[in-house]
Amino acid sequence: MIFSSMLHEAKSAQSYAFDADTLHIRFKTARNDISNIEVLAVDPFNWIPRNDGTPIYDFDVTSVIRISMTKEQVTEDYDCWFAQIPNIKWKRMKYCFVAENQQEKFIVGSRDRIPYTTDADKLYNLSNYFNYPYIHEEDIYQAPDWVSDTIWYQIFPERFCNGTPDDGRSVLAWGSEEVDGYDKKFGGNLAGIIQKLDYIKDAGFNGIYLNPIFDSPSSHKYDTTDYYKIDPNLGDNSILGQLVEEAHKRGIKVMLDAVFNHCGYYHPFWQDVLKHGAQSEYYDCFYILDPDKPIVSGEIKNGLPGECSKEELNFRTFAYTQVMPKWNTGNPIARKYLLDVAAYWIENYHIDGWRLDVSNEVSHDFWREFRKTVKSMNRDIYILGETWDNSYPWLMGDQFDAVMNYEFSVPVWNFFRDRQGTGVTYNGEEFQHRIGKLLTEYPKHLTENLFNLLDSHDTERILNIVGGNAKKVELAYLFLFTFPGTPCIYYGSEIGMGGGEHSNRQCMIWDKDRQNKELYEFIQKLIDLRKKTESFRSVELFFLDLPAHNDTILYRKSASKERVYVLIHNNPEQEVLTLPKELKGLLCYDLFHDKDIRLEDTLVLKPYDYRIFQVKHNCE
Repeated sequence: MIFSSMLHEAKSAQSYAFDADTLHIRFKTARNDISNIEVLAVDPFNWIPRNDGTPIYDFDVTSVIRISMTKEQVTEDYDCWFAQIPNIKWKRMKYCFVAENQQEKFIVGSRDRIPYTTDADKLYNLSNYFNYPYIHEEDIYQAPDWVSDTIWYQIFPERFCNGTPDDGRSVLAWGSEEVDGYDKKFGGNLAGIIQKLDYIKDAGFNGIYLNPIFDSPSSHKYDTTDYYKIDPNLGDNSILGQLVEEAHKRGIKVMLDAVFNHCGYYHPFWQDVLKHGAQSEYYDCFYILDPDKPIVSGEIKNGLPGECSKEELNFRTFAYTQVMPKWNTGNPIARKYLLDVAAYWIENYHIDGWRLDVSNEVSHDFWREFRKTVKSMNRDIYILGETWDNSYPWLMGDQFDAVMNYEFSVPVWNFFRDRQGTGVTYNGEEFQHRIGKLLTEYPKHLTENLFNLLDSHDTERILNIVGGNAKKVELAYLFLFTFPGTPCIYYGSEIGMGGGEHSNRQCMIWDKDRQNKELYEFIQKLIDLRKKTESFRSVELFFLDLPAHNDTILYRKSASKERVYVLIHNNPEQEVLTLPKELKGLLCYDLFHDKDIRLEDTLVLKPYDYRIFQVKHNCE
């Protein structure tokens, strides 16, 4: 046995409370090293008297339960095994593992691994058992019930729709430029979003995420001047109230973007610091590095400081940007201010969620207080963090409900991207391994709420990533909508808008003659299927081996009363696929083409083909 590859950590994503009475346990082993694993689990206080006149108690070995683990996922390095320990009446549990292969069988505990024996002193040695001391209900991860059923539509407000084109604002002609700029304004506003709510609903979306809308000099609004005021170019506070009300009438949730890592140069607190220096009451709301030096470096042009080298910076910022001073969220004044902002928009405008910009650069301590504040006002508020890496430290029930799941996006980009372009590429097997790894890095009920996306205002659009191939875009969306979590589409990508890193915030194309109608209808169909098909939303996803087909993937999705197989052929050539034994002889319903089909030995796949088979019954 390869003991160096065995991995388990108590009270982690490998050992967590699924609910008040259930533990989920994972154990990782070297790939193909172990053939069978059992969990031995017991309440550590299960001691019984000898009833021989002595006050001696012995451990009750009959109360130990043995649970076989199933192979949950496979990666290039390891197998991940899973077991559920249910009905934990007294909320505590100790456990160890019994692992075996054809040559060996070992007891694997928290301290030692020893050859398997039935000797009670060794097999039931609780000092060698992993410990889950107590399931405290207040510590259990919980997200709002509505989140896992939500399909999000992300809107960059300044570029979505101008609902008041005759209001006298000085703006550029709609769609006249593609490359984004700090102060380029095209006139998109909240009134325009209200006008397009029926479009959003008809497409099937039931949640909208808005990039920042508060007062700011830029088009992107990530440099906030006034957190209590809607930017005048987008509307006013009352228009936001109308937007939320009209969205709610249509069953659409509304999530706003909170920029609490930093503010804008013109924020009054920062301006007071620039004016009064260390005498300002807000001085410690920010991080001034050397009080004996000028705060701002370089020349001021048009009221804003220019770029400077990081060596010249005298205060902490977002990146090295002097127009975005970083908040000191440990300071009582700054903390109260930002928490009051979060509460204000919930209490007065009934928003449904906060997306937290640059959340991984803000302290855990602040986010714990943030969660208490907003959940005390409305426990169904969705808290979504922006992180780009594994984010479990923020997702343990005390901070966020979810994160923007770029850990999902990156392997999808690498599998579907244009092979003739630049960037890392995966074949089907490599893609399966990366996704399998992702599915084992978070608790199952957390995975249901992660915010999955193919593109955003911070990335290339998916059409660009795949080299302009709309058929590959369809395949990527098929994977998105059959993957556990809550999917999001960036405005315009549903009608085939492209854009690179610096042209991803273009004006929405409303001219239907310029829209990809076929792609829109494909996504509309996927949204409808996701709402109707429980297995689309299920966390139970397992890849089937197709060793001779590197660009074709096949996976099973399982739910309580149904089973679905999804086949994605990410290849420009026609191919005859020999189906795995598991599928042969099945009578299925082809969900996308609305017809029954009996699966035979082979299946002909056209270039960039796909299938979604819902099992009706087994004919073998």
